[in-house]
Amino acid sequence: TPYSNSRKMSGIAVGANKGFIVTKRPLYKSSRKWFAGKKEIDSKSAPGRRVRVVRSVVRECVGFAPYERRIMEILKGGGSNPQKRAWRFAKNRLGTHVRAKKKVVEMEKVISAAPSAKKVKKEKKEKKTKK
Repeated sequence: TPYSNSRKMSGIAVGANKGFIVTKRPLYKSSRKWFAGKKEIDSKSAPGRRVRVVRSVVRECVGFAPYERRIMEILKGGGSNPQKRAWRFAKNRLGTHVRAKKKVVEMEKVISAAPSAKKVKKEKKEKKTKK
């Protein structure tokens, strides 16, 4: 094996034992604690609380990109199989099918959440007028 202690480097660039002479240091488990505790699933899990808040604030301030508005328009418009047309449009803009599907799902959630957001705003206005 290339990293076993039995193999000694000769200090010469060619040959069976080629390579710079170095002192191998042992790998201590304690130096890798932060990495060893993480599972593969954790690295790809949903974003944390802080990331969610930052993204929601940015979305609230900036709004949607023109292509995102177009995707929502396609989904609202109906016609024959609007989801498929939205996928196709998103794929042209984003490059991959997986990204397109994720974006279309995100836009569908925004569309479905819009009526409930309008209700909340209406209720707040009514409370203010009552006072």
